[in-house]
Amino acid sequence: MSTIQANCPHFMQQLTADDSILDPCIGEKNLKAFLICAALCAAIGVVRAQVPEGADETAPENDPLNAVVKLEIQTATPDFVRPWRTNVNGVDGSGVVIGPGRILTCAHCVADSTYIRVRKNNEDSLYHGAVEAIDNDCDLALVRVEGHAFMKDVTPMEIGETPPVQSDVLAVGYPIGGNGISFTRGIVSRIEDIRYEQGFTTLLAAQVDAAINPGNSGGPVLDLETGKIGGIAFQGNKRGESLGYMIPTEIIRRFLRDVSDGRVDGVPDPTFAFSTLESEAARRFLGMDGAQTGVLVENVVKGGTNASPLRAGDVVLSVGGYNVANNGNIRIEGNEIRQPRYAFYMRQIGETVPMTILRNGTVSDIELPIRKIDYKIRRFMYDTDPDWYLLGSFVFTTTSYNYLFDIGPDIHDPMFEDREFPDEEFVVISAVMPDVCAEGYLGMAEAHVRTVNGVKIRNLRHLVTVVEDSKDEFLRFELDIGEEWDSTMILDAAQMRAATPRVMERYAIPADRSPNLH
Repeated sequence: MSTIQANCPHFMQQLTADDSILDPCIGEKNLKAFLICAALCAAIGVVRAQVPEGADETAPENDPLNAVVKLEIQTATPDFVRPWRTNVNGVDGSGVVIGPGRILTCAHCVADSTYIRVRKNNEDSLYHGAVEAIDNDCDLALVRVEGHAFMKDVTPMEIGETPPVQSDVLAVGYPIGGNGISFTRGIVSRIEDIRYEQGFTTLLAAQVDAAINPGNSGGPVLDLETGKIGGIAFQGNKRGESLGYMIPTEIIRRFLRDVSDGRVDGVPDPTFAFSTLESEAARRFLGMDGAQTGVLVENVVKGGTNASPLRAGDVVLSVGGYNVANNGNIRIEGNEIRQPRYAFYMRQIGETVPMTILRNGTVSDIELPIRKIDYKIRRFMYDTDPDWYLLGSFVFTTTSYNYLFDIGPDIHDPMFEDREFPDEEFVVISAVMPDVCAEGYLGMAEAHVRTVNGVKIRNLRHLVTVVEDSKDEFLRFELDIGEEWDSTMILDAAQMRAATPRVMERYAIPADRSPNLH
């Protein structure tokens, strides 16, 4: 059975850029290395040939490779288990100028950034940038550099089409923290949906065998037939050799359309799950004729502002104008295979996708709204600090994907349900700071808070209100501790309030709550 389902961290397997370093050592008698070097030089020549018509091709200001820049970024990333802490780091990435003062790069390079320096390969001047737009769902961002000096010798690179499989490509960037521009040549191995680690979304990507190393992220992968941008390098896979990935131009253009109105809506979620219909008996049971193919809708996400016209038991015959095969594939132009989710994520939130369905023997056309699911759990939080509340030894916070990555895959299924009301969120005890006031409950970290004194908790602010408005001697917490086990925690209210300043001082916690909760 194959399914379209909501993206959530049930299957956590980190993909990181490959740590190997290409060593293009050329020896006089090494014919193979010589041929590789010659091919690489020819490839760079193809790119440098793309200069404005009538321009002086020897002028450095017309070298398109001047558009590939190095980004030096300082980040401040919160600790989502002890959310008053901040981790400061420095990272390097690459980017490519696609318009005046406009650099396209990866979201994971500049997320949580506090300071961005931009360096060009052809000069030693230093420039400063700021994030103009960022979409962590598709791992793309735009960095803006102000002033005419930055563009005086830069010709923006043009975004082309995603090169087809077996095409020659050239990854250009600044891997492993190097200061000089780097080139690695390869081919496009395949194009298919993979998981994007930055947003934990599943989107189209192109696999290339050119070396994609840390620091390459955000740099262009050039189509050597046209010299144009064929994709943006963004992640690798250590499980195999030379498994690098680039974000294809379809996703790049989708991102640029999304941010063109000055607002980032992000990538929509699939809002139904299906099973394949390769069983002939199943197709006959559902009343499909011999010419019909499709998949069976198993469940539909409910809630949100747009009610779904789909129903469990429907057979999806086509989506977005593409016929759906019994194995769940659709075929786009050029007979290329895609998954049905392709017809959804290539559209913008707020649009609809046309579908043809079979329901109770009747074929009908519907329009399915494109939206993001309002999960009770927050998605990855970047460029924002988590909220927290300290009561005695207990740190309460709102659950997010970041929190789950920090603690490991401790999943409560209700996290991934649609919200029943707009401000509903999943509140947990993120940490228990050792103190005598917590005796008997030191192991309650990661528990989900269901109720306090019988009141169902809607969100963290609501929890604070219920606790602080309580006049009872005791605070009774009903907790979900995972694997369908519930537990009750009874706290002495006065003892907790008296212990809070002591715990703050002992563990250098600056306040009993985050600024947003004051």
